[in-house]
Amino acid sequence: MILETGLNSYPGEAGLTEACKKFKPTASQIKDFFSKAYPVPGRFGAHERYASCYASGTMVFSDFGKVSWGLTSGGTATYTFDDGHDDTVQLYYRGYKWFDPTACEYGDGEVKVC
Repeated sequence: MILETGLNSYPGEAGLTEACKKFKPTASQIKDFFSKAYPVPGRFGAHERYASCYASGTMVFSDFGKVSWGLTSGGTATYTFDDGHDDTVQLYYRGYKWFDPTACEYGDGEVKVC
């Protein structure tokens, strides 16, 4: 279930808030993303693929129960298992199909990834 889309982690930046409103992944795109995403270190999403545009929701797995997820426009996501332990997994998949308003901001600052 998708709960929120098109949000900005830094709402004080009006231009970015407007850009993030264009981040509207569909249920099909999210399902495709999570079926192909793989675990990465937490620092990957915080540095190499950081994006302030995000969406969030929940999923239910037959063998693991309910998870809350957060997804950034840059192709990183987190699963947090709602089992009382709050275990979190960081995921990434570069082949996402949604519009990413911050697509040209990744990389080492010199080489742009668009």
